[in-house]
This record gives sequence, C-alpha cells and structure tokens, in this order.
Amino acid sequence: MTEKFSSGDDFNAISAVMRAEVQNARRALGRIGGDPILGVHEARKAIKKVRSNARLIRKGDKTASRRINAAGRRAANILEEARDADSLEQIARAASMKCEHAGLARALRDEADRAREDSRRVRRGEAADQCRTALDALESEIGRLEPFDKPRKAMLKGLARTYKRAVKRLDDAKDEPDPHRLHELRKRVKDWRYHVTVCKRLWPDTLERQKSDANALADILGDHHDLSRLIARLDDRAGACDDRAIEELEEAQERLCERALDAAEDVFDLSPSKAKKRLLDSL
Repeated sequence: MTEKFSSGDDFNAISAVMRAEVQNARRALGRIGGDPILGVHEARKAIKKVRSNARLIRKGDKTASRRINAAGRRAANILEEARDADSLEQIARAASMKCEHAGLARALRDEADRAREDSRRVRRGEAADQCRTALDALESEIGRLEPFDKPRKAMLKGLARTYKRAVKRLDDAKDEPDPHRLHELRKRVKDWRYHVTVCKRLWPDTLERQKSDANALADILGDHHDLSRLIARLDDRAGACDDRAIEELEEAQERLCERALDAAEDVFDLSPSKAKKRLLDSL
C-alpha cells in the first residue's frame, strides 16, 4: 500500500506511508499460521520499507529517523531465525531441481532437508507475538515524528544521500567483489528502490525509469546472495560434494557478480554530485 502525495502535505504523506507498512506487517504476521514462509517474508519486507523510509527523512529529522530505524531493526530481528531457515530450504530446493550435476544435486537436497529440520524447531507463533509487541513500539515512534521544515526538499536530499551511499558500495564492490560487499550493495540498492517508489509520485519525470532498473538489479544481487549462502553451507560440510561441483557453483556466482556490476553501472550512471543537482533542480 502506497499513499499518494499532495504537494502541500508531503510530511503527512511520508508518515502515512510508514504507518501503512506497519499495518502490512501486522497483516502478514496474521498469515503465519496458514502460510508461515510467506507470512514471515512479507512481514520482514514491510518492516524493511519502514526502516528505509525512515532513512529517507534523515535530512529532515535525524533523531526521529534513527529512533524509527532502530525500532524497526528490533522488530525485524525477531523474525530473522525463521526467515533464515525458510529461505535456505527454498534456495537449496530450487537449486537442486535446476542442477545437472548428480552429486551436487544430492548435496543440495540434503541441505534443503537440513534447513527444513531447522525450520521445524522455530517457534513462529511466539516470534509473531513478540514481533507484534515490537511493532507497537515502532508505531509509537512513527507517531512521535513531528513536522519538519521543507519536507519535500529534505526527502530529495535524502534520496541524493541514498544514491551517494549506493555509489560508494558499488565502488567498494568493484574494488573487491566478494559476497559481503555485494550484499552491502544490495541493501543500498533496496533503499534506492524503496525511496524511488515513494518519491516518483512527486517527481515522475525524474524517476520514471529508476524503479524497474533498481528492481532488476536487486534481483540479480539477490540471486548472488542466495548462491553465496549455499556455497558457504557446502564448504562447511566436508565431503558434501566434490570440489568440481563447488567450482561450478563458484563460476555461476562469478557470472552473477559480473551481471550485477554491469547493471549497477547503468543504474548509478551519474556521479553523486550530478545526481543530487538533477534531483534538486526538480524542486
């Protein structure tokens, strides 16, 4: 759910967006009993959007931005164990079905089974109850947000800051394209995507293409992260599969890395200073 902005009510609009995402998280928690994997995933995604939009208003109210972000982090962390177990099973199972290497496919199925066992030990109902309490605190922090001067300009500066941080992570990843640095880039790309989604209603001419480009980039980086997790799990299990099978996964990982860096160069094709000028010129 995304609220529409009106030009004279930008502050109320961003506050409404964050409150709406808290309600989305609550609804997702209510689905955990019937579809635990989707419920946890959707709840965490909604909380991430609240945290991201809190960063968007950092230039307007840094203290409130930090409070909301911290409250969102606490809420999301409660669901982390369930998320990790569920997502790993899905990743390993999907990879095993696509794999043509018999030994590797077998090892991936074993990892999926192990992740399922881990998943069965997670107390999702208890985690959901704890998360609801954390969402109460998050909603309270959003309610404490007070109007700040020139919210539209503050959000544009926030968008420029997001762009600059993404470019910094891209430069880091180009210097040393390891899984950690690519994951850090992925987080900043997600921020950019969420912020563009909110702000493109204010500046459609400036940001029209940005959401779809960022979505595609985030997907590639997500695939790379998933593969990195699988490789790390198999490396930790001596004899899970032969070295050549692991090498095939690493080669696939390298190809995803190249695609991600090429796509990121296209998304963040301006210098941060030029991007900021273009954004502020649209005021």
